[in-house]
Amino acid sequence: MGYLTRSVWARTLLGLVIAAALLAVVLLRTDLGATFDALGEANFAYLPPAMLVFAFAVWFQALRWRYLLKPLADVPAHRLYPVVFVGHLANSLVPLRAGEVLRALVVNRREGVGRMAALGTLVVERALDGLALSAMLLIFVAVVDSSSRLWELVLAGTVLFGLATALLIVIALHPDRSLSLGSRLIDRGPVRFRSRLRRWLRSFLTGTRALRTPGGIVAALATTAAFWVSVAVVYAIVGEAFALKEGFGTYLLVTAAANLSVSIPSSQGGLGPFEFFVRETLVFSGVASPVATAYALVLHATILVTMIVIGAFCLRTAGLSLDMLREASSVEEDEEKEAL
Repeated sequence: MGYLTRSVWARTLLGLVIAAALLAVVLLRTDLGATFDALGEANFAYLPPAMLVFAFAVWFQALRWRYLLKPLADVPAHRLYPVVFVGHLANSLVPLRAGEVLRALVVNRREGVGRMAALGTLVVERALDGLALSAMLLIFVAVVDSSSRLWELVLAGTVLFGLATALLIVIALHPDRSLSLGSRLIDRGPVRFRSRLRRWLRSFLTGTRALRTPGGIVAALATTAAFWVSVAVVYAIVGEAFALKEGFGTYLLVTAAANLSVSIPSSQGGLGPFEFFVRETLVFSGVASPVATAYALVLHATILVTMIVIGAFCLRTAGLSLDMLREASSVEEDEEKEAL
C-alpha cells in the first residue's frame, strides 16, 4: 500500500467511517434473518450478465469523454475506455472522487491534454449525469408515481441540474465574457486564492469547448442517456435474481436515487450511501425491507466487483499504475500548499 500518501489515508479513513455508519443504519433497520433468507433464495446466475452489461455501459462513458475531449485532442474511445475503468477502480479504493483526478493525470500523460482542462471535461460530465438522473426521476413520477411530495423533490432536482447544464452551455458559448466575469469575481476574493482560481477558471473554460456546437451538445447528451439507461438495465437484471416484480420505471427511480446520493463524494465506491438509498427507494416502492436490503448489497457488490476486476485488468494491460494515484494526490497537496 505504498502508493497511499498521508492525505489519501486520511480520506480513506473518513470514507470508511461514513460507510460503516450508513451500513449500520441499513442493517439495523431490517430483519437480518429474513435478509439472509432472501440472499439464499436469490438466483446468482443473473449476476454475470449484469456485469457484462455494466462493462458495456462504461463504453458510453468513454465515448462521451471522447466527444468532450475532442476539441482538445482526438482520442479514440478504445484508448479512453481503460482509463475510465481505472478511474472507477481508484474511486472504489479511495473516496472523494480520487479516480477523476487520476483520469485527468493519465490523459495528460498519455494524450497531452492539459490536466486542468481534462478536469474541466469531468466537471461537465458530473453536470450531465445529474441532469440525466434528475430526468429519470421525472420520468418515474410522470409514469409511475404522482405523489405531490415526490414531484416537488424531482422538479427541484431537475431545475437545479437543468440550470447547471444550461449555465455550462452558456459559459462554453461565451468563453471570453465568462473569463472576464469570472476574473472580476475572483478579484473580490482572498488574495492567496486568486492565482489558483484564475488558473482553474481558464482550464475549465478550455474543458467546455465541446459544448460550443450543437453536435457536441447532442453527442454529450445522447451518450449520457445511453450510459444511464444501460446502468438501469443492470439494476433490472439484478432485480430478476431476486424475482422482483417491478417495472422498468422503478429501476429508473432506484438508479437515479442511488447515484444522485453518491454524486457527493463521501466513501469508497459510494459504500454505505448507495445501499441506504437503494434500500429506502425500494421500500418506498413497496418491496419488503429484507429483500430490498439483500438486493442493495448484491447490486453494489456486482458493480464494485466489475469495477475492480476490469479496472485492475485495464491497469495492467494499458501499462498504467496505481502509483499515479499517489502522484495525483501529491499534485492536489501541492496546489493546496500553493493556495496557502
